[in-house]
Amino acid sequence: MVTEAEAEPEEAAPSAPMDMDGEMESGSGLAAGLAAGKARGSLGYADESEKDDRDDPAGSEVASVRRWFPEAFLWEPLVQTDEQGVATLSARVPDRLTGWRVLALAHDRSGQQAGAVHTVQTRLPFHVDPVVPGWLSAGDRLWLPVQATNGTDAPLYATVGVAASGALSGWSQAGMQLTAGSTDVRLLLVQANTAGSATVTTTGTGAGHQDSTERQIRVVPAGRPMVASRGSTLSSERTFRLPGPSGASAATEEVEILVFPGPLAALQAELRRVAAGAGPRDGAYAFALSSRLAALSDRVGAAVEQAAVRRLQILAWQRIAGVAAAPDPGQAADLATAIADVDGVELVTELRGRLHRRVREAQRADGTWSRRGTSTLQRVLVDTAVAARSLPADATGARLRASGAVERHAEQVDDPFTASVILAAGLAQGPASDRLLGLLTDSLSPHPTGAMTVADPGTAVSAQGARPSRSEVLAWAVLALPEDHEARGDLVGELMGRWSAQVGFGAGAADVLALEAIVRGMPGTGQEVDVILEVQGAAVAQQRLDPAQPHVPAVLQYRPEGRDTPLRLRAVPSTPGLSFVATRRSWVPWSAADEVAGVDVEVDLGRLVVGQSSQVKLSLAAPSGSRLTIEQGLPAGAQVDATGESGVEVFTDRVRITTGRFRAGEVLQVVLQVTPAFAGQFQTGPMTVAVDGGPPAALRPAVWTVARGR
Repeated sequence: MVTEAEAEPEEAAPSAPMDMDGEMESGSGLAAGLAAGKARGSLGYADESEKDDRDDPAGSEVASVRRWFPEAFLWEPLVQTDEQGVATLSARVPDRLTGWRVLALAHDRSGQQAGAVHTVQTRLPFHVDPVVPGWLSAGDRLWLPVQATNGTDAPLYATVGVAASGALSGWSQAGMQLTAGSTDVRLLLVQANTAGSATVTTTGTGAGHQDSTERQIRVVPAGRPMVASRGSTLSSERTFRLPGPSGASAATEEVEILVFPGPLAALQAELRRVAAGAGPRDGAYAFALSSRLAALSDRVGAAVEQAAVRRLQILAWQRIAGVAAAPDPGQAADLATAIADVDGVELVTELRGRLHRRVREAQRADGTWSRRGTSTLQRVLVDTAVAARSLPADATGARLRASGAVERHAEQVDDPFTASVILAAGLAQGPASDRLLGLLTDSLSPHPTGAMTVADPGTAVSAQGARPSRSEVLAWAVLALPEDHEARGDLVGELMGRWSAQVGFGAGAADVLALEAIVRGMPGTGQEVDVILEVQGAAVAQQRLDPAQPHVPAVLQYRPEGRDTPLRLRAVPSTPGLSFVATRRSWVPWSAADEVAGVDVEVDLGRLVVGQSSQVKLSLAAPSGSRLTIEQGLPAGAQVDATGESGVEVFTDRVRITTGRFRAGEVLQVVLQVTPAFAGQFQTGPMTVAVDGGPPAALRPAVWTVARGR
């Protein structure tokens, strides 16, 4: 295997620049370690699709364009040597001018093993390289650093230039005097005009030497992000519309459809969202997600991202520990529900026992639970069902008392939400169960798409004392209905339609129930299925679902360009059990009226200089008793030091700030030490503000002006 060296290797011999089509011989590195006889080794391309098919530039007077920059380029899992234990491989070395590490592992027929590591360098006598950001936003102005290196033994005068195309524009050049073996940098201006892919071409000439590189930069849209999403089940075909908002930039709109072959794919998508920092801060949900994903993958024999699962479990446990020290009965019931199916973890088993004891101790003499001293009958019944459901099956006494309490009041239940919660907890039997199930099924009606849906809960409230979210209503209904009920699949499809890569299921504290409903209610498929997206009778995207990879959804993408045309999604052959989520992302101009009622956020960027640490100050004010979660975007490459600031999490493209409860008149100030990586003017992703765990509201971001310095 050949990869870019992590550290600068020793000088390769000979000292002359290595030809870009150099041969690498594995025999010399292996001969000392191999036993006599024919051996097998491993070397080869990491990605065959990335092989460069350009003509050989050797001897050409015009410099070839360097555009292939993989970090690993050779992977040959089966190389057979000759009788002397020698094998020779030829490979095109990538365009990256750096040190490379060659790792060769081998064994002979008797089982003896050996290995060797060798380093080589790819060099040119003179070369130029741009330092490109990971992304830009439409409207950004970037002073692009272009580095020129003189690898010769004589001084030379060099001219470097940059030309941008695609979503970027700009052309400029500069001259510099380079001493022997030296490097210098010039800053050349480019402008991000619109969203999309951009190509930056840098060129350099000096003393008869030439070099040129091409780099790709992604330019993301600017403005308020608007997301429309819907989902349903898919057996043979489904036709639907997904209109965009008025005033949206047609050039930046995109439709993405995820088709899930089963629950594992849905949980895998949610893992990636949460592991990437999208939330939640709720450790119980994160632990439930990682545990259900691991258990489900073991059951179906499919590999998942084990490292991500493990990291999420560790982070989740740290968050759980703070709540689990002294939970109130409601917190104990919710936490016990989240970790109910976790096996084989000693700490979880011990905690679960303490939580169950806390819940049982809070049961009242009449068999009910209540999270408040005074409450309505409807909420008491919901609290009772949630608490009883969190207890293990062997807690028969507590469950029987709860069941008796529910049966005494079952006739007074008049909404499908409360009926769903009681049925999912298994607290109703006989006539009471039949009545509640009838109440739930009577609330089912056809959706405009033709699928079945469940009615809204009316004035009913959840165990958290608020109107339940649509996702929570659907989750409880799925868990309450019999497994063979014809509407169950449609409700799972609608629940998946509530999922998005930004906010997940959007059920808040009930996200754990949404996970459980997906796992229990979404069947998998056992055959290959072609999923086809058609617009006006023409196929615009197609992908195959492989039953051997139940954790991989099909991803279909389409650019509507401002149109609102029917989308037809087909599955061939017709396959029950599929669910899909269609999302249309649009960007509209910011409005001067964008604000969050009662919340004031001021950002003082101060004077920012590239490469220098500067203070960025955020001043926050909110109504007394409120808690805020704020995400402040960062320009590409910016480094943030939040040492000493509690409640601050730093991600690649943003900083998340979570406050405690505000006191009356309090203004909270958060100070971040930010070191910009690039000079210019930059927009970031929207600033988002969420109050008391509610949905985030997007606000116009500040424009970062970063000086070039000296």
